[in-house]
Amino acid sequence: MGQVLGVGTKEKDGVKPGLVKTRLVLIEDHSDFRESVSMVLTERGYDCVGEFSTMEDALEALRGGLEADLVLSDLGLPGMSGIDGIRQIRELLPLVQVLVLTAFTDKAKVFAALEAGAHGYLVKAGSATRLISTLEEVLAGGTPLDPKIAGMILQTFRQLSPIANTDNLSTREREVLQLSAKGLTRQEVADQLGLSQHSVTEYIKRCFDKLHVRNLPAAVSEAIRRGLLDLS
Repeated sequence: MGQVLGVGTKEKDGVKPGLVKTRLVLIEDHSDFRESVSMVLTERGYDCVGEFSTMEDALEALRGGLEADLVLSDLGLPGMSGIDGIRQIRELLPLVQVLVLTAFTDKAKVFAALEAGAHGYLVKAGSATRLISTLEEVLAGGTPLDPKIAGMILQTFRQLSPIANTDNLSTREREVLQLSAKGLTRQEVADQLGLSQHSVTEYIKRCFDKLHVRNLPAAVSEAIRRGLLDLS
């Protein structure tokens, strides 16, 4: 069964009074892993308002009025799968950001999760630092991908035949999109290109606008199909 936690009771964690914290729901059936992730996130200032072992329990709480800014979910759950659950969460709460945290790296599940509306995909083997940076990027409007996942997606997109180019991306936009597609966070892209993180975000938004897409995987796919992205 799920556990709904109190809101606004973490002053002892060192968060400044009056600071609005990100409300996070965690869906993970392995109790030890769930508790360790919850502890890390709480220590970093996140407000873990709900912890659940099944998607059904999480959806029941969300339908019942549990408010969240971000949902962190596994895919391999007992009962309803994480993929089906992500789709329902996005329909129920379209403004809530959803990040996958799972051991699954096979192509079918990755694409299914992104198609269902996941804002990012992270493999459990990553570090706590990587998890925190990924959460921050999701909340900033990005679609971060684990480097392993990004490489697999790029390999898939290489097999697509280019179509006629209609909207050109600038050299800088292509550089930012290429590095983002390889799994670098926005801060890592900024550091490599000598830009601010804000500038990287603006370049990515321009890519989305020019390519008429809403997330990073779709932008990479469309850029390759148009012959705009160099994967050599």
